[in-house]
Amino acid sequence: MKGQTMRPLLRRLLGPVEFETSPPDGSLRVGLKEDFIPADGRRMRVLTWYPAAPTCTDRGHLYESGVRGAARPDAQPDRSDAPYPLIVFSQGLMSAADGSVFYTENLASHGFVVMSVDHRDANDRRLPFRDGGWKYPLRFFPRMLGALLNRNSSDTVLILNTRHFRETEFGLNYRPREVSLALEFAGSLTGKPGSTLEGMIDLDSVGMTGHSLGGFISLLLGGMTLVPGGPNIAMLDTYEGCLADVDACRSRFAKALGDPAGLRDDRIKAVLAMAPPIFHGDIATNASAIRTPLMFLVGDSARWEATLDKIVTVYANARGPRHLVLIRDTDHFVIWDHLMSIPLGRYIPLPLFRARFFEKAQVYKDYSAAFFNLYLKGKKDEGGILDRPNSPYVKDIWRQPST
Repeated sequence: MKGQTMRPLLRRLLGPVEFETSPPDGSLRVGLKEDFIPADGRRMRVLTWYPAAPTCTDRGHLYESGVRGAARPDAQPDRSDAPYPLIVFSQGLMSAADGSVFYTENLASHGFVVMSVDHRDANDRRLPFRDGGWKYPLRFFPRMLGALLNRNSSDTVLILNTRHFRETEFGLNYRPREVSLALEFAGSLTGKPGSTLEGMIDLDSVGMTGHSLGGFISLLLGGMTLVPGGPNIAMLDTYEGCLADVDACRSRFAKALGDPAGLRDDRIKAVLAMAPPIFHGDIATNASAIRTPLMFLVGDSARWEATLDKIVTVYANARGPRHLVLIRDTDHFVIWDHLMSIPLGRYIPLPLFRARFFEKAQVYKDYSAAFFNLYLKGKKDEGGILDRPNSPYVKDIWRQPST
């Protein structure tokens, strides 16, 4: 009886309830297509947002996450300017393909086809604790607490998810493969006669974007290498200490690649990484291999956002044109609008994602659209926002040409 009494309460607290997210502001309406493709023994969900015909006026889709968006499922595509550049979005750990609806829908409304998948870790809320994973946070609790107090949130997350990152070698042994499958599927969609998206996707103009772990994978696909760091960085397959001390470049996966640039995908012409953790021992050397246009969107929360100094090191050493936008009063969770549909999330006092969500979401929308418009379409940044703040929530902007 006690369990039966608790279940309704938990459902009320953990939701989801409907939340109408920040709407797209491009000139095009947005369609949505859901597919499932085989991926290493499982069915992987693929969501594709695309420019839709202006005659599409139905109310926006209610996603499984509880977020109400603006996209219309299976809407007739707008072929007037097809083919459109493709942007592949890789979510953060445990988030699903529909975890950042305002972001993906907005890009589609600006004339891009946007594709996101349910990675193997999607919606796995037990991931940090399954199969004895709970032992690692206990074993390294002083180190984890110290990292949190010292504003090194990347190490905190690594320790909390030690079991998963050991098993998947920092996500290297499945995430890049799943992105590659999405790209192949995009080719089949646009090339298949009679397909909804026949002729809609420009596979010669591909952008990669990701948040958190997805941002890290985006950097690797965009050209960041896996060159091992100094001799004191331990090997992942033999080290039994704290995972935060391990260089991802010394994993079994990285060694098996043979080529440190083996994950680079030459189809990708621009990379936008949002708050990526950096798992390299030698960040500067590996970042210097990036020639692809690069943007970082990062919140300024020192304790609840990815570790900024590591991101700045990548920015400083990359060789292609690059941008960094620091967003004021913003933590790691603003990009996940699905959290706004969870009632309990509205009562959590620490994260900043609840406060001024729509104003902060607008920053993500404005700068991602301007960046991909410039580097995938060659459209001039008419508003000049890539050089100066356009909102009180833009704390700082850095920009460097190719070096």
